[in-house]
Amino acid sequence: MSLRFFPNVILRCLLLIVIFLGASSCTYLSNRYNALWYGYYPGSRKVGVFLQRWPVYQQLPNQNYLGMGFIRKTTLFKGPWEPAAQIEPRAVDVQNIDDGVLEEILVTALKKKGYRPLLLGVSLAPSGPITVEEIMASNPGLDAYLFCFYSPTVYVSRNQDTPKDHDHRSYGLQEIVERLNPGGGRVIWAGPRAARAPQNSISHAFIYVSMTMFGTLGGRPLFEVADSQVGGRLNPILWSCPPAPTDQNYWADAAMIQRLMRNNLACRLNHLIPQNP
Repeated sequence: MSLRFFPNVILRCLLLIVIFLGASSCTYLSNRYNALWYGYYPGSRKVGVFLQRWPVYQQLPNQNYLGMGFIRKTTLFKGPWEPAAQIEPRAVDVQNIDDGVLEEILVTALKKKGYRPLLLGVSLAPSGPITVEEIMASNPGLDAYLFCFYSPTVYVSRNQDTPKDHDHRSYGLQEIVERLNPGGGRVIWAGPRAARAPQNSISHAFIYVSMTMFGTLGGRPLFEVADSQVGGRLNPILWSCPPAPTDQNYWADAAMIQRLMRNNLACRLNHLIPQNP
């Protein structure tokens, strides 16, 4: 047997492995979150953290949703909010995930990666809106700044099941459950085939995040997350975070849905945030 046969076999095996992992990971990463990694420098331990909730029914000027663009120094991080020009017809904003929940998850993830996070609030400037650059300038003495928009969202399986007023208000998870299944206390979490999903079910519950960490040296981004957008040096590691897709439908109550949303985000942040050297 020719020796040239062995490299070809190895190459084919590796290719099959990559295809298999890629296919399975695409399923778990159905929302296509990716981290963007740029030149990183050591010592950025003391990180100021700024959070902003972004309801699905609102937008910032010229930005319809939080994954539309990366958070830049010129981004308006506080106000003015406007009614969203376009809303996903099956999306419902969730009340149960607030700043306190996000602070807990994000701080835990940052500490695990070797950072010293400081939760800092942002007040509106007297003149109105305030940009990321202005916020950084008013908070000196930090090694880095992490700005995060987040949007906790439940998707019902069918457009006709969406609450009629989802375009201007948020809902509690228990309220969503009761609307879909009056008096039942639980709701069906449908499998991946939306066309075959039962009526009055949900298809997904997710905490969307867009994040940028800026270094103090020139205010350049150290890493960025913005939905499906990629750039810089992408972390090549493939991962999966629960809940995994399934062909079966199952019942879930409000507490279970919230737990899955929290655990999923904690898992994703573990992969998205780079380790501090």
